[in-house]
Amino acid sequence: MPRNRRNTRRINSIRDVLNMKTFLIIVGILLAIIVACIGINEYKRYQDVKLLAKQREELDKQSQELFSQMSTSISETNQSISESDSIIKMSAVGDILCSDAMLQDAYDETSKTYDFTYMFNNVSGFIDDADIIMGTMETGIMKGAYNDKNAPLEFVRAVKKSGVNLVTISHNHSLDNGVSGLQETKENLKSIGFDVVGDKLENANAVCIKEVKNTKIAFLTYTCLIDNEAEKTEEELKCVNTYSEEQVKSDIEYAKENGAEYICVMIHWGDAISNTVSKEQKSIADFLVESGVNLIIGAHPSVVQPMEVRQNSNGDNVFIAYSIGTYVSTLSAEEARTELVLNIELRKSGKDGKVYLNKVDYTPIYMLDSGENAQDTQNRFKLIDMKSVATSYADGNTEIVTRETYDKLVSGLNRLNDILAP
Repeated sequence: MPRNRRNTRRINSIRDVLNMKTFLIIVGILLAIIVACIGINEYKRYQDVKLLAKQREELDKQSQELFSQMSTSISETNQSISESDSIIKMSAVGDILCSDAMLQDAYDETSKTYDFTYMFNNVSGFIDDADIIMGTMETGIMKGAYNDKNAPLEFVRAVKKSGVNLVTISHNHSLDNGVSGLQETKENLKSIGFDVVGDKLENANAVCIKEVKNTKIAFLTYTCLIDNEAEKTEEELKCVNTYSEEQVKSDIEYAKENGAEYICVMIHWGDAISNTVSKEQKSIADFLVESGVNLIIGAHPSVVQPMEVRQNSNGDNVFIAYSIGTYVSTLSAEEARTELVLNIELRKSGKDGKVYLNKVDYTPIYMLDSGENAQDTQNRFKLIDMKSVATSYADGNTEIVTRETYDKLVSGLNRLNDILAP
């Protein structure tokens, strides 16, 4: 056999061996990579499970501790409940806005109608058993073109169905549609059953007195700012109850002359998208407490601000929520998507007839935006219970929201804890 043929066979044999070794090496490397990836993923999953479990414990701890000091402050100056006492439940939500995106989301091209009810389905149960549910209606309700300053009746019907039954129309946007727009908004709100407070249209008194369980509660509302105020006439500005110490004194006097036993102030104040209470807010709160107000609910910042319990000169508790955020909106700031349903329990003593602050708690809620490309465009925006959804996800129900949304909920709850913790 020729030598070069034997050499060729030998070379081919060596090549085959090398190819097999190379193949086995590559297969081994690939298997090692696969095993490593599986191990890394399992480790990440294990770490994620530990993280979720830890966050689950922290969520429970937050809800247990958050109001502990406040509850102590209330109970220290309170009497024990007796069978002759009456319990009055009130809830408060923040600013109520309707954006262009919400209008688009709620519109049905086929029927040419709007339906906003789905936005509130997950949270309406938190307030439907309260005697009074208050909020700030910060959008006009008029005939004509609908936009972010004017919403259809279907919008406020959905708000009403969610439980809200008393609204203030005293805010920085009160005169965006002129006096006639404010008047039409008030009439439309009253036509579907809202108690409306905050205006002085046709020289009406801006104080609303509601009798609940034989207890008269007065609602006073003010705004500290009007958009484009310099462009408004004196007659226009007189139609809105703007804040002044003289006006507060007058309103409190009117409330007490008409039998008010408890005075609640709803006030539009503070700096937008700021969790910090301003010096002006503190100063106004001092005056309101000294003047005999029992409860102060703030709005306008669109984000949550601190709460506190103070004692007035008579030693009675005065609860102040400087801002509880929005109720429904599509504001882009993440902080503005985190808000509160505030629950306040009053007790009218069967012994001395006085009305006491008995209990305060809240439910954190979040405006979920599924994005413009949501599969069901009728469900792009909806309010959800932050703690319940986050807890469910941490317990393994990972289909309820995305991980990105879950992380936002946990971040929001931690932010609330930092703002509100005693």
